Amino acid sequence: KLMSIKASDVLSENNISVTLPRLIIIEEMLAFGKPVTIELLIKKVGNKVATSTLYRVLKDFKNKGILEEFTTPENDTVVELSLNEHVHHHHVFCSKCGEVEDITLSEDIEKQLGVEILNIQASSEYRIKDHTLELIGLCSSCK
Repeated sequence: KLMSIKASDVLSENNISVTLPRLIIIEEMLAFGKPVTIELLIKKVGNKVATSTLYRVLKDFKNKGILEEFTTPENDTVVELSLNEHVHHHHVFCSKCGEVEDITLSEDIEKQLGVEILNIQASSEYRIKDHTLELIGLCSSCK
């Protein structure tokens, strides 16, 4: 579904000026269609975008709210586009090859998790702003 989205539309719809590095990075992320490590993204854009530019563009995308960034259990930084159809979701990681997939919990589980978070907040000094759930296992290629 992400492949049908045009990179230039993503930029213009989010009031981000169109530059060649931004287009290249968005196109690569749309082609992946799922979370990708920054390391792999750097390899994919190759010499078309300087690494320093890539980091600056990703920071801009994050500030504009179209990019989610998280860390894998192996401490790799992973990014994914979070466009208009973005729904709260979690991730499953392959502990062998590092593959990352999006997963969505049932509405009931999310509600129960929300109640637990409120309970934790009520009994602690924390003000909880968000949550993530990480599942770790072996992908179909590695098992």
